[in-house]
Amino acid sequence: MGSMLDYLDWRGDISLSYSLFNDVDSLILSCLSYVNFDGIVPAPGAGEISLSEAAAAFFAAHSEEELAEDKTLIAYAPYILKKVVGTVRFGDMKLRSYVNIVREENNLQFSALEFLTDDGVAFVSYRGTDDTIVGWKEDFLMSCETVEADRYAVDYLNLIQRNKTGRIRIGGHSKGGHLAIYAAALADPQITERIETVWSHDGPGFNEEFMENEGLARIVPKIRKFIPDTSVIGMLLGNPTEPNIVVSNEKGVMQHAPLSWQILGAAFVPAPGLSDAGQVFDDTFRSWIYSIDTKGRRAFIDDFFTVLEAPGFQTLSEYQKGGLKAIAVSYDRVKHLDQTTQEKIRELFRIFGGEVAEQLKESWPKFSLWEKFQNMRLRDARGAIESEEENTSEEPEGLVEDEAAGD
Repeated sequence: MGSMLDYLDWRGDISLSYSLFNDVDSLILSCLSYVNFDGIVPAPGAGEISLSEAAAAFFAAHSEEELAEDKTLIAYAPYILKKVVGTVRFGDMKLRSYVNIVREENNLQFSALEFLTDDGVAFVSYRGTDDTIVGWKEDFLMSCETVEADRYAVDYLNLIQRNKTGRIRIGGHSKGGHLAIYAAALADPQITERIETVWSHDGPGFNEEFMENEGLARIVPKIRKFIPDTSVIGMLLGNPTEPNIVVSNEKGVMQHAPLSWQILGAAFVPAPGLSDAGQVFDDTFRSWIYSIDTKGRRAFIDDFFTVLEAPGFQTLSEYQKGGLKAIAVSYDRVKHLDQTTQEKIRELFRIFGGEVAEQLKESWPKFSLWEKFQNMRLRDARGAIESEEENTSEEPEGLVEDEAAGD
């Protein structure tokens, strides 16, 4: 088994004419949309550029030292670009129709580009979000309501494909996967008819209204969705098709990083099902959020991300490195919320804990991980940190509530 980078080593010398475009190829092109091609790839209608020319221009503008400073979940994208350039499979691609629109005043971030592979099919790649906490909040919101990026996705597809006749593939990771499905469903009919496949790689789902859309119903047979076995973003609200579950070598929400998805040959390694944490999320949280209205969902999302932002970190990677101290600060904020919101936020923290959850499991094996998170309070977490620093062999007091004492 290996990652996308290994796949390019294994199969990069095999042309698309010999081995047809597959699901892993779609993930690679979806991830290439994370590369900042500003000033490099032409805008819609302004021509095209070869992959080798685009890569040369990108690496001339960005040093290795600069790229190494990027600690987000999408830091791998330039390295995929470097790998792809030297392959027979993708080396002759053309890039065109690049857009990158950021409007902070109305929280809009939309980016996409088009690849023309050497089998003559256009791949429209929508950019997703990085691991910034703000970006994850946008993913949550997209599953509940239509956002401006949704409308831009449709307009973009109509703009670049109007008056053309060739086949189209569409895809994206995270937010990009959501946008790919949304655009394919609502694009002009003559464009929708030309779409071969739509890929959503751990992209957010949709609200009830969109799930009833006739355009969505027409493209359902063309949708291929993939999620890791502990998926949060990809399991949000409604999915128009049953997702394929893949093996990841990460834990918790870090499985959202596509470089962690395991590949064997020309396919993702299938997981037997959702992990325990993924099943908890699917069985409890997702069913609950379906039961409340849009206003209630928005209020919960605002509350949850206020809690997640409490320690002052900008990204989930930083939050995980914050360990138990980050959890303690977040739980201090949780106690000010109503009881139901507190319970649901704790359920999310069981998954968002990631490495922190593993630390707890190893440190206190006598108790279940879920019980620790469910009963954790600020004073208990602080006591646990102090106890851990003083004597890691002792069982920290207070993390599991004493039922006889009551609350």
